[in-house]
Amino acid sequence: MAMAVIQVSSVTYALRGQKILRSMGIKAEIQRTTDKIQGKSCSYSILLPADKKTEAEKILTKYGIRMIGRSEKGGQ
Repeated sequence: MAMAVIQVSSVTYALRGQKILRSMGIKAEIQRTTDKIQGKSCSYSILLPADKKTEAEKILTKYGIRMIGRSEKGGQ
């Protein structure tokens, strides 16, 4: 399954974002952002199904969750 990865600047934003998305019926998990992303120390990512990425970004923006990066991984 393809997953969208939305990078946020702190664990606080990640937890708030996860809670908001789950309350809207979007499955979301949190992971610490990998070292592959330079210059973004202490960042976390919210993982969710790729087909929910656009909807999730709109929701997170509406609730003031600042996103600092977006990507996708996996897939068929």
